Amino acid sequence: MRKITEFSVNYPITVLMLVLAVLLLGYISFQKLGIDLLPDLNNPRIYVELKAGERPPEEIEKQFVDGMESLAIRQKHVLQVSSVSRVGSAQITVEYSWSADMDEAFLDLQKALSATSQNSEIDELTITQHNPNTAPVMLIGLSNPQIQDMDELRKVAENYIRNELIRLEGIAEVEISGQEEKEVVIDTDPYLLEAFGLTSDEIAARIQNLNRNISGGSVVEM
Repeated sequence: MRKITEFSVNYPITVLMLVLAVLLLGYISFQKLGIDLLPDLNNPRIYVELKAGERPPEEIEKQFVDGMESLAIRQKHVLQVSSVSRVGSAQITVEYSWSADMDEAFLDLQKALSATSQNSEIDELTITQHNPNTAPVMLIGLSNPQIQDMDELRKVAENYIRNELIRLEGIAEVEISGQEEKEVVIDTDPYLLEAFGLTSDEIAARIQNLNRNISGGSVVEM
């Protein structure tokens, strides 16, 4: 400290020039500092969501989640893996360090869980990268007093309004919610299943095989 004081007293011009240089550098840096109302922030998280029938949370966690967590925690730059299990579904959150390349991490995790996604007992498995910029910026309500059937109103929204909005510049995605699509619920008789030697999974697999979109042939104009 004494040497610094002696240097400042003996060379006041040099010290003044150094202070002015620091102030000038700070001013130039401040002028070039970027300002953005909505900065591009990619939170280093990847979400894995799965759906598996109507299984209880305990079975979901034991049968699927535990193994997927073990695979996820082995990936590079992973800091923490957490999960929430519900009836028939679960969500796994994989947190990475800020230095991780999220594009590479997404591909690595997708590759690690590829075998799990082929499990016939899992109805749906989706892997998404969390990004705050993908949050919706506009919510639009749709109603028509002349349309009483909500299915018809949903078809209008899907086939016309959504198609027009998605064509606009700057719009990445348009999601429709508020009315569930029609579905067929099949109730099985456990006694008849046992009598015929069948299981609910076999019935579901059979229905799924019959519900495929396949080519019916081709038409050649002669």
